[in-house]
Amino acid sequence: MINRLIGMSCLSYIMTGVALVIIGALLPELLAKYSLSYGDGGTLVFVQFIGVLVGVLSMPFVSRKLSRKTSVTLGLLLISLELFVTLLPPWPVVIAITGIAGYGAGLVEASIGTIILLSVKRKVAIAMSKLEVTFGIGALSMPFIASFLIIRGWWTYSFLLLGIGCLLTAALWMRLSFGELDGMLSLRERKDSVRAARPVFSKQTFPFLALCTLFFLGYGGSEVSVVHFFPSLFMEKWGITSSLAASVVTFYWVGMVIGRIFCGILAERFTYYRYLAFSTAGSLLVLLLLPITSEAWAGFALSFLLGLFMSGIFSIALIFTNKALPGMTEQTTSILFACSGLGGSLLPLAVGITMDGFSVQTAFWLLFGVMSGMMLLLLMAKRRRDSLVHIHPIGYQRQ
Repeated sequence: MINRLIGMSCLSYIMTGVALVIIGALLPELLAKYSLSYGDGGTLVFVQFIGVLVGVLSMPFVSRKLSRKTSVTLGLLLISLELFVTLLPPWPVVIAITGIAGYGAGLVEASIGTIILLSVKRKVAIAMSKLEVTFGIGALSMPFIASFLIIRGWWTYSFLLLGIGCLLTAALWMRLSFGELDGMLSLRERKDSVRAARPVFSKQTFPFLALCTLFFLGYGGSEVSVVHFFPSLFMEKWGITSSLAASVVTFYWVGMVIGRIFCGILAERFTYYRYLAFSTAGSLLVLLLLPITSEAWAGFALSFLLGLFMSGIFSIALIFTNKALPGMTEQTTSILFACSGLGGSLLPLAVGITMDGFSVQTAFWLLFGVMSGMMLLLLMAKRRRDSLVHIHPIGYQRQ
């Protein structure tokens, strides 16, 4: 039954991967159809981000009131509303649907992450890496599907395909049984647990959590900055064409997907902290080499390596944090997802301002500085985590 649960979770992550990139993939077509500017497109992307942020933050409340299984199903149903964009409704309706779908995506991501962390008792890193791989597959496949439909003039059907996919996935969640895991997913267990005092973060655990939230803030900002600004940075630094520069993101995502296939196995073998330290140090080295590299082809190779090194940081850091804070999985997961999303909005803003006011080299060094900060935060978090074993030795797992 655990394999069925992991399989359904992976299918749901494919849907969220598609949902979170579909707007970007079809933005030029949408703006042309509605005769709008890129400023309006920016508003649409921002509304989606706000929806995702609210979704991950509200996950503990929704799962507590409705159950974890219903939380996932509800999120998928909200994403499925994207199918109405196929009808090209008025622009304010498109904005509203995008925000609601973003909320659904955030709810699904955070709920699934919590479910896997609670249900998988052995080799949880491998299960989490499977989720990240399927998310990457969804994010990679959407641009290709969109391009195929755009060429034939059927681009609006991209939203229809996403909506139908989410409806079918939601139906499976409602109908399938997961055996002994149904109790963990059900409302009944959630009601029974209300009698117990709701866990809260203590003064001893809060510093560790704060360090980890800052780490996730830096990671989320770094990933989004790479995806959005590397093409422009490559054009400015090496003078390559826009079409060639756009492919740098593909190199990065291919590295991401390949790395996520193996990150769980490596993390389980070498411990979560050692994996994170190696991955962060490797990313730091790549970001050090990028500003001083003179050849464009080397930049593309480094982008692939950056994706490879960064591939498992999010999922393994999520496990690393939760293992040190037993009994707080829903709250911790929600906070970390939200911090990653917040970083994904703030750091790209800083990179854009840097590119406008300074040289392209400065933008590269900014990303290097953020990754350096992440390395320092990880070292500090390990020291704080090791001290927590004396506070709650029962349930604490040294990794």
